[in-house]
Amino acid sequence: MPIFEHTVEIKAEPERVFDLIARVEDFCHYTDMIKEVRATGPRTYHWKVGAVGVSLEWDAVVTECVRPMRFAWQSIRGIENGGSYVLVPSKNGTLVSLSLEYHLPSRLVERAVTRVADPLIRRVEAQVLGHVKARLENQADSFPKDIR
Repeated sequence: MPIFEHTVEIKAEPERVFDLIARVEDFCHYTDMIKEVRATGPRTYHWKVGAVGVSLEWDAVVTECVRPMRFAWQSIRGIENGGSYVLVPSKNGTLVSLSLEYHLPSRLVERAVTRVADPLIRRVEAQVLGHVKARLENQADSFPKDIR
């Protein structure tokens, strides 16, 4: 199962960072690859992601929501994936670590897809955390312009 990790320091208090990350439906504003995130229940979401002509969908449940330290999820239907954000206070604000993993039904397919998916997933991670960082550090009242 491929695991991707990305860490960034954000000049904002952990509570402010956590509150923005916990707004799952807003993730489609942070990267052009997340097409839609829609709440389907109190802690469940339907995701639509698209890149290089491939569309993927899954449902996920929030498995941990410990403000302001940890936010985690696990898929319950569709593409098998899970991950977490871990927030640690730092001298300059908050150190945010994102860990994401996914699993495809076949190891052969998974290996082939990983070669293509690796740079795309890393791009999504960087875009999401980059937009969260920019929004909090610039103290903007609105989301970045829609990048689609």
